[in-house]
Amino acid sequence: MLPLNSVTPDAALNGMATLIGAFVGAMLAFIFQLVIHRKQERQAALMCTHRMLFCLLQQINTILLVQKDFIAPHINNPGRFLSIPAIHYFDLEKNTFDFNSFDFMLQTIESRQIMYDLYLAQESYIEALRAVNERSRLHREEVQPCLASSGIQNGSAVTAKDIEQALSPFLFQTIISSTEQVISSFKSAFEKLEKSKRDFRNYAVKRFKTNDFTDFDFPEKYGL
Repeated sequence: MLPLNSVTPDAALNGMATLIGAFVGAMLAFIFQLVIHRKQERQAALMCTHRMLFCLLQQINTILLVQKDFIAPHINNPGRFLSIPAIHYFDLEKNTFDFNSFDFMLQTIESRQIMYDLYLAQESYIEALRAVNERSRLHREEVQPCLASSGIQNGSAVTAKDIEQALSPFLFQTIISSTEQVISSFKSAFEKLEKSKRDFRNYAVKRFKTNDFTDFDFPEKYGL
């Protein structure tokens, strides 16, 4: 160890400059990595937002197409519990989004409320498809066989009492209730999805300071 009085001012300054340089270099490297990390986080959040909007489009479109093709044409028919046909099975996990990738929406009260509404809208969408799946199963596997075995011809004039006797009072009431549940659940799901899409997109525009997000609307809602 050198005596204290052997350290020259130039050596002290050089040593201090080396320490400061190392500190500044480390600090700049940290800031650079932080900037990169925040850019990556923003990009990931941006991609999640685009995926969410596309998923909402798929969900709303599914509800609307079923309403248009299968429900709306029979909505004013007193015998709609029969005239609405059995529909193909819907996969309840298809076109749904995973909320685990939406951590960025937990930062504010506003965004948490929007995320909560999105969750409820998706649950409503799933319940609507579950309702139509169950009604279609009931129609296909129980109602149609009972009508066929009763001798009632397709398109023939029958009364509600004739149908009730052919199906049994329990099955008759069950298919009526199931049909009404489908109609009401589709309307509720569409309303929640449409509102959630609008609120979420408005939030995204404000948060990311860009209007570059998919926007869509459905002028014809077929009674929804």
